[in-house]
Amino acid sequence: MLSWLGRTTLRQRIGAIILLHALLLTGMLVAFVRLGPKDHDRLYMMPVPDRVAAIVTAFERAPPETYPDLVRAFQDDRQNVRLLEDRAPFARADADMAGSDAVARYRQALGGRPFRIEANGHDILGSLAEQPLLSNSPFRVIVALPNGSAVEIQRAIPMPVARFLKRLSIVGIAVLVLDILVIVWLAALTTGPVERLARAVRQDDPNALVTHGPREMKELGEAFLQMRVRLHALLEERTRIIAAVAHDFRTYLTRLELRSDFIDDEEQRALAERDLLEMRSLIDDALTFARPGPEWGEQGAVIDLHAQLAEVLHTRWEMGEQIRLVGDCVGWRAKVTPLALRRMLANLLDNAERYGGTAVTIAVARAGGTIFLSVEDDGPGVPDDRLPELIEPFMRLESSRARHTGGVGLGLSIVQALAHRFGGTLRLENRQEGGLRAILTLPDADATAVT
Repeated sequence: MLSWLGRTTLRQRIGAIILLHALLLTGMLVAFVRLGPKDHDRLYMMPVPDRVAAIVTAFERAPPETYPDLVRAFQDDRQNVRLLEDRAPFARADADMAGSDAVARYRQALGGRPFRIEANGHDILGSLAEQPLLSNSPFRVIVALPNGSAVEIQRAIPMPVARFLKRLSIVGIAVLVLDILVIVWLAALTTGPVERLARAVRQDDPNALVTHGPREMKELGEAFLQMRVRLHALLEERTRIIAAVAHDFRTYLTRLELRSDFIDDEEQRALAERDLLEMRSLIDDALTFARPGPEWGEQGAVIDLHAQLAEVLHTRWEMGEQIRLVGDCVGWRAKVTPLALRRMLANLLDNAERYGGTAVTIAVARAGGTIFLSVEDDGPGVPDDRLPELIEPFMRLESSRARHTGGVGLGLSIVQALAHRFGGTLRLENRQEGGLRAILTLPDADATAVT
């Protein structure tokens, strides 16, 4: 049960609470009506035996000329009393007949007086126990008087109450349906602000962070907005520092490149030029990781994935690299710029070529509005617990800092930064067949358009 609660959403929990409440309430109502009443509880639908005996006793002791006054005295909204001159046959008090506890109580209260109980014009004295618990028709208790007449006492359940209880099952179903509708409405009303806030945080949308809803949600949205402002300020400051350092480094690099021309030893001059080139590449990688600039294009750009992959593969084949494409992506469009896609694939393919052996494969697939580009190799792979380290900036499993052995550890970090810029992700995993698989996801432009 606890594990299930851990997987549920807030909307599902609210719905489960309200639905459980409705089921318990319905169950208690059904149990009260179906299980609670006993045979003698049926008397509440009929006149109370002791009250019937008191009324009959009053008629017996009063002179006949006062009977109309007694009828008016005993009459009320829920009880009707009248005299019957033409009486039907009555059951005797000592009759040996099947009866219920209710019949026995009437016999005891009336003290041997002849009586009968009617409903819908029929004598039900012998079948009182089989009568329905609730009835729209009145129950009449008719007791014989010594002078040959009879007094009729009638009592009925109020019509609205009887109608409600007779339709209890229908009422219960209606209540459950209404509860379900209320559950959906209340859950949406309660969890809607939470979902909008989560979506705004994921999309980094400042306009949706201060959401509508309860006061706590508004305060949480404002707190996220303030945190976003602080984080962006820190990132901007970091980027400015990196840009300033890179600018100064480039100045010194230019000077060193000019001075390297004066190195007489050709071998040493070539080594110095290579070091300077690697330093310039390092600065470019650091700037790209810190903040992909406008040169990477707008985030809403759309490309023909098949054409771009064909161009990348053609370039690689000209360089003598044997890279295989698995899957048909003709007509697929991805939300990314050509330059960003080429840079991400270049870093992934370089990483696979450098560490992954000889067989490198690009596999394409799409599902749920997402395009999957998997770069796979047949190398030794990486321990599972160290896979997250590969994407960390300046983190390398190989200890050397030389670029010919893998650079400084920014390649996969740049791929992740560019993927996030266009709404994608980067994930690494080991293949069961051996080797590493880098899964790059990008938004499917066609699925987005349909949505």
